[in-house]
Amino acid sequence: MDSSLIAPAPGRRELQKHERERRILIAARRLFDRKGYAKTSMEEVAARAGLAVGTLYNYFHSKDDLLLAIMRREADRLLRIGERILADPPKDPILALAAMADLFVESISAEERMLWRELFAAAITSPHDLGARLLELDTSLVAQLAALIQELKDRRVLTNDVDATQAAMTIYGICISWGLAFVTNEEITVVSMRSGIIGAIRMIVRGLLPRAHQ
Repeated sequence: MDSSLIAPAPGRRELQKHERERRILIAARRLFDRKGYAKTSMEEVAARAGLAVGTLYNYFHSKDDLLLAIMRREADRLLRIGERILADPPKDPILALAAMADLFVESISAEERMLWRELFAAAITSPHDLGARLLELDTSLVAQLAALIQELKDRRVLTNDVDATQAAMTIYGICISWGLAFVTNEEITVVSMRSGIIGAIRMIVRGLLPRAHQ
């Protein structure tokens, strides 16, 4: 193999940079979840990460940047899992779509309910900045879901006249609705959220009309 095609191993400085970023994002995620986004200061994030505040600003210029980086890392993780689902989706379309939608459920946990509350609030109060940037991440997840729907259409397990992007946005809307219900209602559990999303997907795939009217 041509040695020029092999990526060089990261140097010590690069590894140190990645480790600091990791520590910063872990610290910020915990503080946002426990104290709230608005009540957390950059100084507190730096202290929890064991860094000088000036060092923190070398990596992230604002709390918005921190929150976006947390969500981008989470989105990247989910997209990698989604690629594996796309490579070999379940034959049953309901199970295939549920597997992809479950990535949304997986990203939310009862222990981080406050973090997601803060995320939705920040996106709403800053729609043209943070909200728009977060929507870009969601767009990647919707595109992946649309690709799965197109794959199911190609396999003829879904009707050909379904618009893949529109169907993906519908399922995404269901996930967001259940996500909002989860973060604002302590009685809703991760299990009930998952069950609700799967139930809605089943209803979409099977349809609402009797077969004679379809």
